[in-house]
Amino acid sequence: MNGRPQMWLAGGGLVLAAVAIWARDLRWLAAPADTLPLALGLPLAYFLGRPWHPREAGVADKQGWLGALGAAGFACGWIIDSLTVLAFSWSFLALLWARHGFVRQPGRARLAWLLLLSFPWLVIEWQAIGWAFRLSSASVAGQLFGLLQMPTRCDGTHLEIMGVPVEIEASCAGWNLLQLTLFTGVAFGAYEIRSARRFALLLGLLPALAWLANLLRIVILAGVALTFDAQVASGVVHGLTGLVILAAVLAMTKALCYFLTSPQKPT
Repeated sequence: MNGRPQMWLAGGGLVLAAVAIWARDLRWLAAPADTLPLALGLPLAYFLGRPWHPREAGVADKQGWLGALGAAGFACGWIIDSLTVLAFSWSFLALLWARHGFVRQPGRARLAWLLLLSFPWLVIEWQAIGWAFRLSSASVAGQLFGLLQMPTRCDGTHLEIMGVPVEIEASCAGWNLLQLTLFTGVAFGAYEIRSARRFALLLGLLPALAWLANLLRIVILAGVALTFDAQVASGVVHGLTGLVILAAVLAMTKALCYFLTSPQKPT
């Protein structure tokens, strides 16, 4: 049987399933500016995976079993209402569709990471890691101001620097920023890094990069609160620092990809 009609039908089903995942839990609407850019991962993966030359052969029996397994995982995620399971199952099915519906291209398989991060499952279902971001960043920020000989007290996510209270709220957790950092880093790395080992190293470094950017944002906001007052830091400046730090994250991610793609000097 010619695989083309079946392939395009499966592709249309994947698109509809992706829309269904986004519509399954609308809590991402609380911060659409942070989450909606993730949806760009689907067309971006298509662009980075070019050229797409369809295969004429039918699907092997083994791949049919794998597809059934992925579909079962998707159904399970839908029943238990888990965006995480849905995102992983969908990405697995999309990888099978790309691998066995089209002629293979070097490095295309790593785009599955980009597809996985194209859904807001991290932001919605893994807030506990965001809490860990807040707690650790507040502690380190307090130590930094203490090194500058500023009287500092840290109580969880509450800082008091020279008598000025600085509250590290959920909006400062950098959790949305973390997923955007991972998303951007995978996109850059998939396009620029040829070595699978260096790409894996990039994946390991990206969460640390996001945490560092979050710490920098807290330090800047605390500096604004000390220079002016806490209301100024929590007002328009708060949103502006988010944009500045996001731009810094993009620049640092690009620099990291450049470093990892630089040829090593012979020893």
